[in-house]
Amino acid sequence: MALIVLLQTDLPVPAEVLDPGERARIEKKKDIEDRIKIYRSASIRYQKAVESAASKDEFDAMPENLKLWGTLLSSSLKDIEANLKKKKKSRALINYEIHLRKTIGDMQKVRIKVPADQQDSFDSWISEAEEVRKRIVEILFQS
Repeated sequence: MALIVLLQTDLPVPAEVLDPGERARIEKKKDIEDRIKIYRSASIRYQKAVESAASKDEFDAMPENLKLWGTLLSSSLKDIEANLKKKKKSRALINYEIHLRKTIGDMQKVRIKVPADQQDSFDSWISEAEEVRKRIVEILFQS
């Protein structure tokens, strides 16, 4: 009788929200500062994909991209809340918050271009992103 052992990596975010390169990098990083940089990079990738699709009027994949992007944001926040222990403000977290703030504004502009039947998915993403951003600000400015 042969035993089959499935090796499952213990990623702080669902594997499907990261591309293979991001997954490989995040598996190697034990430091939350490094993981935050990867989360920001992945978020930028989603932003570019959504903006590119909107500019080409290719709206079919947008709801799925927005859903995965939202999952990335909420999962990264859980990882940050669980593992950021420094009393000093995290530069990576500050950059992540700045990215989110700018991206939320950019996505509100993109939302205007999408068909009416997909605006709910944009509204949902914007709400979720804003909640994550607000929580990051709270983390940054807690005493």
